[in-house]
Amino acid sequence: MKKLEISKIVILLITTISFQSCIADLRTSLIKNEPATEENIQHGKNILEKAWIAQGFDKFEQHSVYTFRGTDNWQGIMGKMGKLWPDSQTTMSFKYEVGTFNGQIQFEDGKRAGDIVGFQNWNYYEATNGGEPIFQETDKRIGFGLPAFQYFTEMISRLRKAPIIRYAGENEMRNQKYDLVFCTWNAEKPHDEADQYVAWVNKNTGILDFVQFTIRENYLRAPGYKSMYGGIEFSDLREIDGSLVAFEQSIYMLGLKNNKEKYLHQLTISDFEFDNFNEQYLEIDTNIAKGGDFKE
Repeated sequence: MKKLEISKIVILLITTISFQSCIADLRTSLIKNEPATEENIQHGKNILEKAWIAQGFDKFEQHSVYTFRGTDNWQGIMGKMGKLWPDSQTTMSFKYEVGTFNGQIQFEDGKRAGDIVGFQNWNYYEATNGGEPIFQETDKRIGFGLPAFQYFTEMISRLRKAPIIRYAGENEMRNQKYDLVFCTWNAEKPHDEADQYVAWVNKNTGILDFVQFTIRENYLRAPGYKSMYGGIEFSDLREIDGSLVAFEQSIYMLGLKNNKEKYLHQLTISDFEFDNFNEQYLEIDTNIAKGGDFKE
């Protein structure tokens, strides 16, 4: 192992333990120092609404379900420690129902090739060896990744429905200027019940390029886990039935990175299709309510 990489891990662990009593707070200085006004709130909502339309997600929401293949690559020592799946690089088939938390993944390779894992309104199930789905205790890592990738794929739609939205100022990344919009649930100040998000909308294109987010339900539960936060970059946007879908999603640890290659893990997708199966396929137990787009 390279000495530099070891040093980075040691510094990260020391920092994490030092701040184990803290909770990550993504509020910008504007949010912290200025009271919410109707103008500020509406400005933030307008930015998200325009991005939602610019990306064609008004059309996306008219669909019922979607599928895609994806290869998730976790790199470096931190990737090996934090990976969601049994293997550091895995190709999977994804099925999701729009606007819900009903979804399913089938592993195409690796240690769990052929196995199916899924959730129905947060109820976790697995189907192994070609058997029927069985509801069971949630696998903490897989149970984190299943809804996370659905949320990332539908991010602009999910954030525009947040009950707390405020314009959060401007920033710059890679010589591009961005409008920032703060989104959360229940209360602006950080708390355990809901994450905070900061949407970065490109001032030139009107597209959502990045999102910063806290990680309140961290599956690692290491000391200081409440202080952890990350970021995602949406790239390689392709038009599918009028909607711009990010065929590359790069996830960063502790915020966004100027160097795109510094990702913790990166999902590269292909074969994206809408409405190529019936939503009832994901309703394993008809007694479970469909639910909404936020975990109550």
